Amino acid sequence: MRIAFIYHFDDQAWTGGRNYFASLLDAMHRRDPSIEFVLITGTRTQTTLPQDHPYLKVVRTSMLDPRRPLWLLRQALRLLSGRRHDPLLGGLIDRLGIDVLSHSQPLLARGSKAVALAWLPDFQFLHLPNLWPEQELTCMRKGFEEVCRHSDGIIVSSEDARRDLQSFAPWFTKPIHVLHFSPRLMPLDGLPEEPALRERYGIPGPYAFLPNQFWAHKNHAVVVDALRLLRDRGTPVTVVCTGKPFDPRQPDHVDRLMARVREQSLESQFRVLGVVPYADMVGLMRHAHVVINPSRFEGWSTTVEESKAMGKRLVLSDIPVHREQDAPFASYFDKDDPEDLARVLAEAMTAGQPDVAPAQLGQQNDQRMCAFADAYADLLRSTVAKAR
Repeated sequence: MRIAFIYHFDDQAWTGGRNYFASLLDAMHRRDPSIEFVLITGTRTQTTLPQDHPYLKVVRTSMLDPRRPLWLLRQALRLLSGRRHDPLLGGLIDRLGIDVLSHSQPLLARGSKAVALAWLPDFQFLHLPNLWPEQELTCMRKGFEEVCRHSDGIIVSSEDARRDLQSFAPWFTKPIHVLHFSPRLMPLDGLPEEPALRERYGIPGPYAFLPNQFWAHKNHAVVVDALRLLRDRGTPVTVVCTGKPFDPRQPDHVDRLMARVREQSLESQFRVLGVVPYADMVGLMRHAHVVINPSRFEGWSTTVEESKAMGKRLVLSDIPVHREQDAPFASYFDKDDPEDLARVLAEAMTAGQPDVAPAQLGQQNDQRMCAFADAYADLLRSTVAKAR
């Protein structure tokens, strides 16, 4: 089989998405190298996937570059078809001999022979509609409905997302595949050492690590409020944060968050490093005393999966998908209650590190990666068989 992904975002704009595709490619190549993967992307899209995966065929086309002549022609042809087809991109997909267009908008495959297997990682807009402008929310609902109407199958990242999909589109009768993501980690023996990371980023002592993007739903504010409570009680905790400090939906969100930090004089305890090299991010996670994910909503948390792979102690918001991820060393708190977070975080920071042998962790991670690859290969074959 030849499988294509339409890759339409820059790696740094959505690091979780980049890591998802990197892990999927790595798992599949190790498990079944007979399946070929093609990355169709714009000529301007910034991605390091081709360097990390030399077996990946990359096709760059300006029809994916907004406002370029070929992109404008593509949009005009789509309008002429009533947006029911995408003949220009569909023709490219056929010329490449693609069997499945995976994890991509299914309309891109209409007019081609490829099977359309869409990916809807989460339904956050159903649960947190206040985070979107009304017009964007309407467009998102219509877009998800289109995906459901035109897909030959849909991949979701959790059972929680499956329930949301069934609630959102009870009329959808095609296969729904729950594909639990398992991350590919760098070799731990090649990571920066703890003293080097402390010196590079000015980290004075034990710390908790929060490696989430600074989007409003990631809920950094509850951490800030919990840190104030802990400091006022004489048990200060340092939290180190990585991730791009910008929320495209709420451009003033990070400014308001950092104003909250300054108002409570927490600059030394809530440390924002921004985007750091991936090796540093994994190193910071490895050497942290505890990893936090306070998010109000997740599709399937990369933070949790990477922490599980390293045997880390976790402090997690008590949301359904975090429970579903079933991390062995996790404690949960009410996502809206800084008092509850302060209690759980204080307990986690004074607890010892989990005693798990590296060999055992390696075996567990290999098993998860194999299960990830096997599940994806199975759903590819079953979707192709049913569609044809």
